[in-house]
Amino acid sequence: MAFLDFNGKKIEIDDEGYIQHQEEWSKELAEFMAKQDGIELKEEHWKLIDYIREYFKEYQVAPSVRAVAKQTAEICNLPNVREGNKYIYVLFPEGPARQLVRYAGLSKPTGCV
Repeated sequence: MAFLDFNGKKIEIDDEGYIQHQEEWSKELAEFMAKQDGIELKEEHWKLIDYIREYFKEYQVAPSVRAVAKQTAEICNLPNVREGNKYIYVLFPEGPARQLVRYAGLSKPTGCV
């Protein structure tokens, strides 16, 4: 295991940067992680982060890429799910599993997102 130094605390992460203890997640930690990737989290980012966290809270699994694409299309007033899927990569260039899930403080998904 590795650690992320954040605000004087050592946050345990796996080798790919996913935090190991969800209770350590905070918006400030998400912003810190995004900044390390060169991303400034804006309202659209936060709506998707909140969506994925709520979905996980209810179902104990991250939503499918299609569900995230549909949500993205709705949030960003895009014409369809296909455009939503494309826009996910505008917001999270390394992809929803690599960045969105990580910033949301969830474990690395095995078959979702």
